[in-house]
Amino acid sequence: MKKRIALLLVTMLILAAAGCQGPSEGTPDRTDLVMAINADISTLHPADHSTTNEMDIGNNIYDGLMKFVKDGSATFEPRVAERVEISEDGLSYTFFLRDDVTFHNGTKLTAKDVAFSLELYQKSPYQGARVAGLSKIEIIDEYTIKLTTESVYSPFLESVVDIHIASKDYYDSVDETTFAQHPIGCGPYEFVSHDVGSKVTLKAYEDYYRGAAKIKDVTMKVIGDDTTVAVSLQTGDIDFATIKPASYDTLKGNDKIKIEEVPQSAFTFVAMNHEKYPYSEVKFRQAIAYAVDRQNMVDLTANGLATVNSNILSPFRFGYSEDQPKYDYNPEKAKQLLTEAGISTPYDLGIMYVAEQYSNEAQVLQSDLSKIGLNVKLEILEFNAYLKKLMSGEYGISVLNMALEGPTQILNLALTADFIGMANNARYSDPEVEQWFKEAVLTVDENERYEIYNKIFTKVQEDAVYVVLYNKELLYAHSANLKCHPFELEGRYYIHEFSW
Repeated sequence: MKKRIALLLVTMLILAAAGCQGPSEGTPDRTDLVMAINADISTLHPADHSTTNEMDIGNNIYDGLMKFVKDGSATFEPRVAERVEISEDGLSYTFFLRDDVTFHNGTKLTAKDVAFSLELYQKSPYQGARVAGLSKIEIIDEYTIKLTTESVYSPFLESVVDIHIASKDYYDSVDETTFAQHPIGCGPYEFVSHDVGSKVTLKAYEDYYRGAAKIKDVTMKVIGDDTTVAVSLQTGDIDFATIKPASYDTLKGNDKIKIEEVPQSAFTFVAMNHEKYPYSEVKFRQAIAYAVDRQNMVDLTANGLATVNSNILSPFRFGYSEDQPKYDYNPEKAKQLLTEAGISTPYDLGIMYVAEQYSNEAQVLQSDLSKIGLNVKLEILEFNAYLKKLMSGEYGISVLNMALEGPTQILNLALTADFIGMANNARYSDPEVEQWFKEAVLTVDENERYEIYNKIFTKVQEDAVYVVLYNKELLYAHSANLKCHPFELEGRYYIHEFSW
């Protein structure tokens, strides 16, 4: 299993890298970049980001200790930390920092800033799992910091290396709102402005320790409509964007535009609020899982550019097993389960709240549910308004996408009680699952840890906690003259490595 996973990871990285080198010709006189983002942001706090756009922008403003190389090799590249030493007992991690890293206000980055940033993550309701297991932070000297876990915590290093490092002095000098809305980072780009509902602008930090970026000025326009994004790419009004599969065929035939197809572990799924009836009933949730024609969903909403998968784990993620329960399209079995759950059809589920970017998926789901006698009305909301409904539990059923990158342990964000109201959209809690997640991080032996994860996701599948639909490929479209870095698994972008 481990060999197969590693081989698949390496193969996908090679395929992704092969397609994104860009043409030999360029536009060397250009130093600006205009991008589209599909929804506005609400914060640029280093540790409190909760959306992909906030994470991506933050990745370009802040920097981390090291960078985990997602090629199956389980290696790390230096960033703010030049190296890390792990104690023989596996409890302590000593990071040796560079002495030439500065924040955008010119102040030096030291161990106190790393300690401060780790403490922000410990307090974060959104990203706290990144530093789970951390019990002690010791500043050894100005450029050395030691992190200790209370017990062996197997995914600790992979999780902690890429936290966003912020300035303690800046935090102490401003209020919370200013700190979150006008960030001072140590990454390749400085924050310039955020015009709410319109755009975010960045500029290259000329004293960046890895060398100033070739792209000097970045404008990120908020464009929620994918048709508008596609037209803007063709007219040259924007240079880079995430696109939906519906635009793929149109843009693929344009020789002035290049499309990157990047594999993801992110999953599109049906969320059900376990605190509300009938979603609290396992047989009802299983009925929903059998009611959805996943291949039809992929064909209609992802233009075929996705892999049908009913498991919360993608096949190349550690812990996945072909033996874990799967749900195929079986409307007759769905109707039988509804009867066993005590549901008489037709049955009115009320309103399904959905964000605009998931409206197509919601319409297909609505149709599939009607075929087994479940009726639901759609109400489409602006993304941040939708998130508030989701996180407050003010919903019954919805459909959306979730990206929980990093080690498999990070999926406890979606499956344990501490994260209800955050990534745990199902508002699900199970004592066995909670205990198994705790055991997994204490288990050094990889085979034993795999078996623990297998137990977790077997039970999660049996309980139909989430009705997973598919793993969609991440699609970027950009000007053919823009040279991009190879896109790794999950496809995060780093503008510092772009050029014309």
